[in-house]
Amino acid sequence: MGKTSNKKAPGKGSRFPLQLTRKQLFLWLGIAFLAMAWMFILGIIVGRGLSPVRFDLQKLKKELIVLKGEALKKERARFKIGIDNPTGKSDLDFYEILTDKKEEARSKFAKARKARKKSAKGPAKPPKRSEVNKTGWQGLLTIQVASFKSAETARQMAVSLKRKGYDAYVVTVNVPEKGPYHRVRVGHFQDSSEAGREAVRLKQEKLEAIIVRE
Repeated sequence: MGKTSNKKAPGKGSRFPLQLTRKQLFLWLGIAFLAMAWMFILGIIVGRGLSPVRFDLQKLKKELIVLKGEALKKERARFKIGIDNPTGKSDLDFYEILTDKKEEARSKFAKARKARKKSAKGPAKPPKRSEVNKTGWQGLLTIQVASFKSAETARQMAVSLKRKGYDAYVVTVNVPEKGPYHRVRVGHFQDSSEAGREAVRLKQEKLEAIIVRE
């Protein structure tokens, strides 16, 4: 019979302990020490601002705040459209509308205040006829329909025109080398268009209507 061998075949579960020589151990410890020393020195350099690459922390903070705000706006726009702003108008539009309403209210208040001041002062008095002519303003216009030497004839014609509804009156003028003449005139007008319409009516009465200044 053959002899059986007492040696066991190396199984899968056998362990090989990690063994380092003294030289390898010192080498790894030296590498770890150098790495720690380098990290320590780098921290001091960055802390004192001696690093060639400098970082503007304030600027970075501002940029982060801006980016965060934009992200929040996008999220709000994505999830809250139709809830917070159903009309589709932005906050800026809302403030613009509010400002316009304030300006409109101020304008109305100012107009009402001016109107109250005018009413307190009373209605403006119309300028006297002589004052109007002195200032060189357009002045009052009238229509001359006749001129007579006889005052009675002029008076009778004025009475006849008044009966027909015209504002007739007599003006006596002293003509050089001829003496006094009595002119029959109608109305007092502020502008030529109004006087022209009245002159057309008088011409239909077979009268010679001439627009003159008073």
